[in-house]
Amino acid sequence: MASPFWAIAQADLRGLFRSRITYGWLLAAVFIQVIRTLGSASSGTTSSVVSSGLADFVYVWSLVITALAASSVSSEAGELADSILSKSVTRIDYVLAKFASRMAYTLICFSMVTAVLVGLALRLEVGDYSALGLASGVLLVALAMVTLTALGVALSIALPSTVVAIVALLVLWYSMTILFPVIGLGFVSPGSMLGDLPGVIKGAWDGVEWETAGGFLAISVASLALSSAYFHSKDI
Repeated sequence: MASPFWAIAQADLRGLFRSRITYGWLLAAVFIQVIRTLGSASSGTTSSVVSSGLADFVYVWSLVITALAASSVSSEAGELADSILSKSVTRIDYVLAKFASRMAYTLICFSMVTAVLVGLALRLEVGDYSALGLASGVLLVALAMVTLTALGVALSIALPSTVVAIVALLVLWYSMTILFPVIGLGFVSPGSMLGDLPGVIKGAWDGVEWETAGGFLAISVASLALSSAYFHSKDI
């Protein structure tokens, strides 16, 4: 028999992939990547096309991730007490399952769209990339998406309203993307990361990438730990 953690995570993940939002997002994202690479067949380079395609996740598809992550717990407020008070489900089971399912969902969708993007971009005439650089660039953006998801689930736990959680996450994400470089926190800015991405894909490293990866990882872990502790002590 599956543990409560796995049962909740699998049920949540199945529900996400049955959603019309998921189908619409994946179809639109793949279509845009195909059009982008076909339009760049004569003049585009691998580094520029991949960077442009990955930027969609930060500036556009982050809206989908935001809506789904920030509604993960608050949208179930009416059923939460009954679920948690059940003898077979603990608070830590529930909250960790939500983090796991939403992060898995984000990474699966990201991987599917990125596989199409990279596969087509590698066929361009100007292949200005290194294998390690390309993999590193993709992983950096994937880590940024994990951070966005972790922040979304954390805010969904901390805030009682789904709308408030979504708005708070949008403000935080675009502040990180646009305003953080202005106040000296560019190493955890998705916008700054995208600016460095073409160079990373070509194999040019300046060390900031490690700080960016560490910053995103630290934010994700802190979001999980703090929100789990809060959820463990809150009244439901």
